[in-house]
Amino acid sequence: MLMDDHYANEDFIAKWLAGELSEEELADFTASDVYRQLMAIDREAQKLSGPKIDVEKALAQVSQKNQQQQKEPKVKRLWWLSTAAAAVAILIVGYTYLFGEVTYSTGIGEKETVLLADGSMIELNANSTLSYKRFGWEEDRAVDFDGEGFFDIESGGDFIVNTQKGKISVLGTKFNVRLRKDLKVKCYEGSIVFTPHQNNLDQVNLTSGMEVELKDDRLQTTSFSADSPDWQMGYSSFTQQAFHEVLEELTLQYPVSFQLDSIQTERLFTGQFSHTNLENALKTTMEPMGIKYRISADKRIVTLSE
Repeated sequence: MLMDDHYANEDFIAKWLAGELSEEELADFTASDVYRQLMAIDREAQKLSGPKIDVEKALAQVSQKNQQQQKEPKVKRLWWLSTAAAAVAILIVGYTYLFGEVTYSTGIGEKETVLLADGSMIELNANSTLSYKRFGWEEDRAVDFDGEGFFDIESGGDFIVNTQKGKISVLGTKFNVRLRKDLKVKCYEGSIVFTPHQNNLDQVNLTSGMEVELKDDRLQTTSFSADSPDWQMGYSSFTQQAFHEVLEELTLQYPVSFQLDSIQTERLFTGQFSHTNLENALKTTMEPMGIKYRISADKRIVTLSE
């Protein structure tokens, strides 16, 4: 957002483009945040591919046209105002592009790898979203994240992962973030700091082999021994977890829904399923629980019964 409504006003910018500002107005404008942001747009625009624009020449032409306005009919003046409005629109679009965000999203069963400007890499699991500022990455290494992803962060300044339940701060390390209903963070290398949004919870420092889970407004820290997340290997695993969590994970990896028919989903399950074959995934999760299943002809609905 432009920071000063007066200077961001289209009529004011049109006057600036036309060279109609007084010396006092021009001095105040060039000292404003709006002017600095517009100049930043011009600098970044020069880095983009495409025809180069001679800004000084363009402004001179605008000024010359403005001087001719006094001798031209009023209809010409209206044409100029339309042109100025178009120029303002271009500036606003340029501002949105340069100061906007880049977003990556994955759907059911999809995975994607994102390479950041500093060499950091983020692998997204199914149904996940990552976004960050398009420019200025070196000064502000921060991303907004939802879903599950593995972060391999290059050393440098602070790197921040913002989630709905808190933020993860690192310098350079490897860790996994899973935010579905609850939040779980696992540190695979280096160290990280998790700061919950809830004021009654303390921040947690994690080193390699440690994980923290935020569930039911409580933090629990444990240890683990795996070298990488299971989902990177193409499967999901569970240890004494409620069966409804298994069903939820199946719907993340396969485009199916379940009809339960009085199935008790609070029972605990230990095991795993593959992300590559629905039939195998159902067999390895249902049979150990004594559950029968039937897949619809279009493979979209799975009916469970005991």
